[in-house]
Amino acid sequence: MPNVVDLTLVSRARRVLRTVLDERGLGFFLLSSSRAPKLDPRRIAWVVAAARRQASARARRDPDALSRTRRVVRKELIRRLSEAMLQAGL
Repeated sequence: MPNVVDLTLVSRARRVLRTVLDERGLGFFLLSSSRAPKLDPRRIAWVVAAARRQASARARRDPDALSRTRRVVRKELIRRLSEAMLQAGL
């Protein structure tokens, strides 16, 4: 079955993301050089790499696992950023 997705890496990445957000906040993932809020892709990749180190070997066999996981983390950060902007009244 080529369409079966192992969600282990995604769930670990979400846990790592929650931990980093609790420790450092949402501003950690934003580029400081930009006037408008933009996400730093290096920080997103860092979260996925940390999750990958914790994941099983089965998750490492999927060639698209990292890109899918980065996309999930990015969507979660966009959701949190939009919530924060709405609460701030922007």
